[in-house]
Parts: sequence; structure tokens; C-alpha cells
Amino acid sequence: MNLLLVNGHEYWESSPGQLNETLLQESIKWFEDKNYSVKTTHTNKEYDLEEEVLKILWADIIIYFSPVYWMSIPASMKRYFDHVYAKGRGRIFENDGRDNGGQYGTGGLMSNKKYMLITTWNAPSEAFNHDIQFLFEGKNVDDVFFNFHSMQKFIGMKKLKSFSLFDVKRNPKIEQFLIGLRNHLNDNIND
Repeated sequence: MNLLLVNGHEYWESSPGQLNETLLQESIKWFEDKNYSVKTTHTNKEYDLEEEVLKILWADIIIYFSPVYWMSIPASMKRYFDHVYAKGRGRIFENDGRDNGGQYGTGGLMSNKKYMLITTWNAPSEAFNHDIQFLFEGKNVDDVFFNFHSMQKFIGMKKLKSFSLFDVKRNPKIEQFLIGLRNHLNDNIND
């Protein structure tokens, strides 16, 4: 199995990116122990657009690692999608779907691929899934990341169960986080 791991962390003084990089490295180890092939991209570093399109075409599963900045992905990760997906027109998506008489958003060519979103939040877990919570108003993580999931659906990819870590700045529990990650990968990725 071929896996592309995309680290969307963007450096901030208060958030140097150690957690997302640790999760990425732990995932690489987990996949390599299973003899899976792994390629990586860091969206805050220089990358070649054509090479990134080829990585997407090569991968069976793409895993996106993202800290949550202002309830979304970092700017460098959004820029990655804007530029790489546009470069892949004709290979990762044909059009918006309506050219072939379909509904809007059905022109993706990646229906044989899956993706997973892994997010790290400063927000505590109790901020989600409860109507009485001020900010998220009962929404879950995938509801908050509707735009992200729509980008992947637009190119045709199928969603695997997301994985999120909460309260990572105030209450970091790295060993528990890594155990949770390994369990999640074990439960959701198999041949």
C-alpha cells in the first residue's frame, strides 16, 4: 500500500510544530513496520507542484496532519491545495462535474483513493458535540472541517474516519496521544 503523509503545520512562536511532526514520524514508523511505502510533504517547505501531483496519483491513501489555526487549516496547507490541485486538473479532477451532465462537484478522478484528516486542537474535547457549547454549537470536528472535506470530495476521494487530539497546549499527553494515533491507524487502515 502507498501512503502520502502531508504535514500542514506552519510555524508560530507559540506553536513550533513538534506535536504534528511527532505524529507524522510515529505514523511513518507504523506504516513502514507493515511494509507500506511512504512519501511525505511538509506544506510550509518548498515543494514542486508536478511532483506533488505525482505523489497524489501514486498514493492509495493520503493522510493530512493539521494543527487547527483559527478553526481551519494553516494558510500554507490551503495554499498547497490551491496550487497542487489546480496543477492536477485533468489528472486528479476533470472539471466540476456539470460538463458531463452530473451534479456540481462530481468531476473528481480520485475515486480509487482514500484520505484521513488528523487534527490537533487547543480546544478541549467537550467543546464539541454539545449544543450548550458557545463556539461550536453542537458541531463535531468534521462539521467544523466541512470545507476541507469538500475539497477532498471534489477530487473524488473517499473519507476515512478522522482523528483529533484536543487540549494539546494546556494539557499535552504525548504518550496517550501516540497510543491513540496507533490505535486509530490500526482500526482504520488495512490492506
